[in-house]
Amino acid sequence: MSIALDFPEFPYAEPPGGITCRQKPWNGVLVAVDRIPFKTGDEVAFHITVCSDAIGQTPAAEIQGVVSITADTTSASYTIPWDGILDAVAEGSVIAFYTHTPADGSASATSQEAIVRYSRQQPGGGVCGPGDD
Repeated sequence: MSIALDFPEFPYAEPPGGITCRQKPWNGVLVAVDRIPFKTGDEVAFHITVCSDAIGQTPAAEIQGVVSITADTTSASYTIPWDGILDAVAEGSVIAFYTHTPADGSASATSQEAIVRYSRQQPGGGVCGPGDD
């Protein structure tokens, strides 16, 4: 498959591209795509890898979330789950890309990868998690 689509975004990442305790990752982390002409019946598969290093070289957990498009739209999103995925590391990175499979049977397309820093480290050495709301 060729890379034909733009990269997904982490809409709640803090500049310069980080997910921290402030985003409460135990509630899930949103990854989204926008400005793509999806049609009813299309599928979007989000491929997520949580890594234990900042540059995405050491995978710790992976998941694929499939979203079925129920109406013509230009956006799709998936919430990365906490259990077994985001709780796999205290500090590292999250990599995401997606595959768009059109309902009309035409060829699938794959996006570029996006990477965001990920840290649950708190000042003073603690690690945030559920119950820190």
